[in-house]
Amino acid sequence: MRNTPLRRAAVLAAGALLGLAALATPAYATNPGQDEQPAGGRDCTPVGQAKYEHSFNGPAGTASIRLLNGPLCGEQAFALVAYTAPSATFQTPQYVLDSSVDSFKPAKDGVLTPSVLDFKVEVPECYTQVDFVFGDQIINPLTDKSDRYNDRKVGSAGGEGARSKPAPGQPRNAWYNGGAGTCKAEPVVEALPDCEGNVTLKLINRSTFSAPFVITADGGFTKTETLKVRQEPVTVTVPAANAKNIKVTSRGAELYSGSWSKPEDCKQPEVGTPEANYTSTCDGLTFTVKNPENGQDVTAVFTPNKGAAQTVTVKPAETKTVSFPAAEGLTVTVTGDLDVLNGEVKWTKPADCTENPNPGTSTSASASASASPSASATPTASASASETPAAATPSPSKSEDGELALTGAAAGSIAGGAALLLVVGAGLFFLARRRKVNFKA
Repeated sequence: MRNTPLRRAAVLAAGALLGLAALATPAYATNPGQDEQPAGGRDCTPVGQAKYEHSFNGPAGTASIRLLNGPLCGEQAFALVAYTAPSATFQTPQYVLDSSVDSFKPAKDGVLTPSVLDFKVEVPECYTQVDFVFGDQIINPLTDKSDRYNDRKVGSAGGEGARSKPAPGQPRNAWYNGGAGTCKAEPVVEALPDCEGNVTLKLINRSTFSAPFVITADGGFTKTETLKVRQEPVTVTVPAANAKNIKVTSRGAELYSGSWSKPEDCKQPEVGTPEANYTSTCDGLTFTVKNPENGQDVTAVFTPNKGAAQTVTVKPAETKTVSFPAAEGLTVTVTGDLDVLNGEVKWTKPADCTENPNPGTSTSASASASASPSASATPTASASASETPAAATPSPSKSEDGELALTGAAAGSIAGGAALLLVVGAGLFFLARRRKVNFKA
């Protein structure tokens, strides 16, 4: 193949294009990470080239920062931190009281990103330091040997802090040392148990700054209350079901640990008094014991002078009776929990009881005798039923009309009277007849 001038020019052009491509590729790869263009091709500012404007009020615990040349290609965080300090000038150690963190997000197609961030923290009523810094890394505590924020502080003369300038009328340095008086952390807990098993926790904040109270107890009970400076005390009740192993902490310090205990001034629940009474009947002596619903178990022993003793236990809301058969001279002694009835009780026979027709014969004997249909036919029963001779008792018989006929001495008197009337009637008839005959003659 002949090497013509035209072919030589084409080869040189191809080599030049390949060289340019090789040079272009490494140049693109040297800018990876947070400063590269977003995938959507939207224009953005590398994080390290961003410019800001800030405002800051240390005693009030407020700050804000405005992004002047956004949106960003990456994320940039800021933090406002308030410390308790040992002096109005910089000294250590210092401890974080409150902090606020926020950030500018990287640009995304179709998403608007804010250009201003606002911050607010609590500032203690004592010596304090407040720092507004680049980044979200918070140092706690600040000590002689700990890290420092240095040029991370917004408004610093150099480093990344210098990328923010103060807004008109605002301080350049976004940090503050001041306050008055030594900081005191005095959160207090008063435990107040009640008689029902609950525990009321009274949370008091005597600190020069806010105090969070974290409460835990049995059964997974947990509650958190944060009290500001000079805030009125807050009460939290731990129910009886959880009132064991109660713990209250504030900023890592344990303020209270305990369980429910019965207060000394708890009143005993009112206990009902049992009612007890007895009645004497013709059948015997009966005791009745009624225990109210709010009563306690009561036990009483009933001991008669004749027969076996009886013991009963009456539970709340129960009523029980004890009976002893009637007997001459019966007494029952009551002992046990029945104060209203304790002592000796005597059976008294009621006045309306039916008298026994056969003195000296017991009720049971009389009943058995009357229950036997052939008692009158039995010589033994007839003898025990009466001691009167048989001849003195007329034998009853019945007339045809069903009424009992009269016999004995009463019948003889009636018969004699009838005979006398018959004689008198006959005499009167005879006299009347004679007078009639003489009249006709």
